[in-house]
Amino acid sequence: MSFMTEGGEAADASHPLSRVVYALARLCGFLSALLILVMLAVVIYAITYRYLLNSPILGGDELLGYLLVAAIMLGAAEALRRGDHISIDLLVDRAGPRVARGLRLWGDLAVLVFSIVLGWSAWRSVTFAYDFGSYSPGYLEIAMWIPKSPILIGSVLLATTALARILNAVPGPGVGPGVGPGAGPGAGTGRQ
Repeated sequence: MSFMTEGGEAADASHPLSRVVYALARLCGFLSALLILVMLAVVIYAITYRYLLNSPILGGDELLGYLLVAAIMLGAAEALRRGDHISIDLLVDRAGPRVARGLRLWGDLAVLVFSIVLGWSAWRSVTFAYDFGSYSPGYLEIAMWIPKSPILIGSVLLATTALARILNAVPGPGVGPGVGPGAGPGAGTGRQ
């Protein structure tokens, strides 16, 4: 099974978990795009107030930082699903199909491990901020568990997207060329 179609879009999910995870990745990718538009609006608003009305808004830079982290983390899984993350294809492009598939699988395993470590760290940071009751030191004075939560959500979604890609790449039992319903030993006997 191929990881990507010719247009660069991720191939359809064959594993049931993948369909759910990919739908969530698409939704979070859409939310990420909306956050980029919100950031654009905040920047235009801040520039307008600062230079035309000579009254800078307080906390605008802080809000933009939080929105940027949320947009990146919510969009990371969709970028992985689509195959849009930065990668070095020098070896993959020159390798045969089996080796290239193994290299892509290795890359997805690395993403899975990284996102689990990031998720664990984010979980500890979010729960500490919540339990301690810490607030941002800037003008917004927002509870810090709120802007840290997109890191946790994004890392969990990134891990599940990597896992879904791995499940789609590795054939399950009884799956492969010439294997399936009506083929192989026991075909037509009612045994599986």
